[in-house]
Amino acid sequence: LGARAHAQKRQFMERLLALGDGGPLALLSMDCEGSAYLRLDRATCLVGMVGLNELVQAHRGTQLHESEKALKFGLKILTHIQKVAAKLSRQHGMRFILEQTPAESTAYRFARLDLKYHSPRSGRLVRGDIARGELYYTNSTQLNIAAKTDPFARVRSEGLFHPLIEGNALTSVWLGESRPSAGEMARFVADAFRETSSSQLVFSPEFTVCPACRKTVRGLKPSCTACGSTRVEGITRVGGYLTHTSRLNRGKIAELRDTCRAESLR
Repeated sequence: LGARAHAQKRQFMERLLALGDGGPLALLSMDCEGSAYLRLDRATCLVGMVGLNELVQAHRGTQLHESEKALKFGLKILTHIQKVAAKLSRQHGMRFILEQTPAESTAYRFARLDLKYHSPRSGRLVRGDIARGELYYTNSTQLNIAAKTDPFARVRSEGLFHPLIEGNALTSVWLGESRPSAGEMARFVADAFRETSSSQLVFSPEFTVCPACRKTVRGLKPSCTACGSTRVEGITRVGGYLTHTSRLNRGKIAELRDTCRAESLR
């Protein structure tokens, strides 16, 4: 389905590019050293993943972080998907590669659809709080964000999948309001790239901003630590980038809550 969608998108773009200077993509169709600036024959088409953790749990009864067998089964699945992507690349004459995706809305939408059409089994797999309607699936090939795992162990396990992902792949190290020293972070990064197959690390702190007094502090706070105002805005990286907590959908709110709960238990 993803390959067909990419093929349709390419056909549509080719029609627009064929209009040349009079079309909406004139900038991309301009001559650049004898060929169009945008060369679709060299383009890479990304195929994202959501919910590998729950897929493994559905088939093996345990999550990725709970057993070595579950982790190996997850790797077997991703290896198969990578082979299918290569086969589809040859069939369509396009280059399909796997990538991790922030899944800002997909992880929430898929969980809701599965709960609607595949209950009661899906109710045992989706994350979050069903009663509140705050649902999500674990993003991409990542471990359950609420799992009480050692940060380095998480980097090691999630890094096993990274060589199979030609697109963007990373592990987020949740900092919350903690402030590790520069030396500690440097040692963590050095050890991760020496001892694991992780492609990329992202350290994810959290902040609270007060519009009233313009104070910014680390961590998510219910009120401003400087002036006491409760009209504060949280900033978190529960998605693929730093964003305001007020802009999160209900699935990401549940994900943030589980992340904070797991962090407090470590």
